[in-house]
Amino acid sequence: MTPSHLLRPALVAAVLAAVLAQPAGAQETVDLPGVVVDVATGNGIADVILRLVGTDVSAASDGEGRFVLRGVPGGEWMLRVDHVAYGSHEHRIVVEPGQALAMEIRLAPEAIQLEALVVEAVTTRTRTERAQGFSLHVVDRRQIESALGTSKHLGDLIRQTVPGIRLRQTNNLAGTDVCLEFRAAATISLLQTRPCNHPMVLVDGVPVTNPNLLYGTIGLSNIERIQVVPPGEAGVRYGTGSLYGVLLIDTRPPGADRTAGGQPLTPMDLQRRSAFDWGQDPQGHPLLRTSAGAFLGNAAGLAAGVAIGRRCVSVDARDQIVTRCSTVGDVAAVLGAMLVPATAAALGAHWGGTTAASRGRFVPALLGAGMMIFPGYAFSMATVGGGSDVANSVGAAMLVLGTPLLVTLADRMFRDLR
Repeated sequence: MTPSHLLRPALVAAVLAAVLAQPAGAQETVDLPGVVVDVATGNGIADVILRLVGTDVSAASDGEGRFVLRGVPGGEWMLRVDHVAYGSHEHRIVVEPGQALAMEIRLAPEAIQLEALVVEAVTTRTRTERAQGFSLHVVDRRQIESALGTSKHLGDLIRQTVPGIRLRQTNNLAGTDVCLEFRAAATISLLQTRPCNHPMVLVDGVPVTNPNLLYGTIGLSNIERIQVVPPGEAGVRYGTGSLYGVLLIDTRPPGADRTAGGQPLTPMDLQRRSAFDWGQDPQGHPLLRTSAGAFLGNAAGLAAGVAIGRRCVSVDARDQIVTRCSTVGDVAAVLGAMLVPATAAALGAHWGGTTAASRGRFVPALLGAGMMIFPGYAFSMATVGGGSDVANSVGAAMLVLGTPLLVTLADRMFRDLR
């Protein structure tokens, strides 16, 4: 049997025929034994399906790659070879009756192209909302915090964040009766004289009897989350009492907006709560680079600031402050003496503390520097007019050491993702 041309390039060395030492007797059909091996390793390939196209003759290779095609008629046939990892190949063979043959088939693996796999991550809350069988609009804590410190009450917040809501109020005084309703509620009102089609309001699962008074009196800082279910879908879950929609209000856990002493949080406390989450930056804060940048920037800024200030303001031999410029020039010199080192320290920390994921905010660092430089100058000038040398030393320490330390702290707390 002589191999002819290959139809698939992956069938590297297709079929080698070797005449056995002893010829077989004359017969109409022959048995063709053989082996299928990997072209690279020479190891046998199991589970290869072999068949003669157009006949019922077929075989499968065993664990060592061996097979036998039994009862092959004489003539020219197309041999088809199939394997899940090696693909499908065809090769033309010629069988001559009366001659015993053996085959060796060498295959090379083929890449298998699979369909793209899409993985969708769904949170527990999302699965719960999908299982409820109705749509709702959610006002989250971030949206609620954006209204803190303003004149907005709960009704204003819902009207501005939830579509299809309207609000009516007689005046802007606290505790005023507020009408909050869905625009679609007017079309399903059972009483045409009804003054307001209030939705059902549940606070932590408890129904509220007079929601018109709740909207203007409940503190936004006490609310964690608001879910709004429109009228057309509220009745599926909450029954006939929810004819005009449902508001689900979840309050914050006790103490969430309180200090350790039980007092309400001040604006400074709220600012402290908003410090940068370092879980978002795996590199961590570069403390040494930040403090070094702040220190060097502050030192250069102090030298330049003192030089600017001395152009208009100085201390004479009698320890008296002497000004040599106009009022505007004196003020500009003093401001320059403070702003130059503050700006230089903030920039030094900003450049030194930048990482691949985050960088410090310039304005908080500048304010932190100013909080040290202004009193530092005040204390350092305490010797003027016979003041204390101790106060002067404290002022110098605040200017030289305290400023870069406070700037470094501000750089660590207040940052932006890059």
